[in-house]
Amino acid sequence: MPAMPTARELLEPDVLCAYEGWSLQRLEHFLMRHELARVPVIASDHQLVGSVGSADLHRLMNLEETYRARMINDNFRRSTGQDMDNMDELTQWTRRALVYCTVHQVMLPDPPHVEADDTLQSVRELLVAQGLDRVWVTDQGVLAGAIRAVQLL
Repeated sequence: MPAMPTARELLEPDVLCAYEGWSLQRLEHFLMRHELARVPVIASDHQLVGSVGSADLHRLMNLEETYRARMINDNFRRSTGQDMDNMDELTQWTRRALVYCTVHQVMLPDPPHVEADDTLQSVRELLVAQGLDRVWVTDQGVLAGAIRAVQLL
């Protein structure tokens, strides 16, 4: 019996992605330059850690300053285990979030993805179940590429 086709056979290896340590300003320019709405986020070891898009930037920048400060402090606490005690620093981060905040602070963690050895049937099921137009493919957690829904038609 022939082997079931896998995601590895269809993945497109060239995927534009953001690094979790980029400033939001760098991310904004990157998304605009490449006309992208959402990209995968990788760590320095190329592990897929999240996804981020222009909607995430828009949401942060359109929050009232008090809520933006709370969100920035919450993310700082998650990353460091402590609150940002210096209120002047928090105010500066809040007002200049595009410069001082990183992709990691606004990304959506654990994006939908499949492993390279998953069957194309499981890829199709994920795309349909979550209403996605593409899914990222990892190989032992490392971003390997993407599969667009149209490739499975």
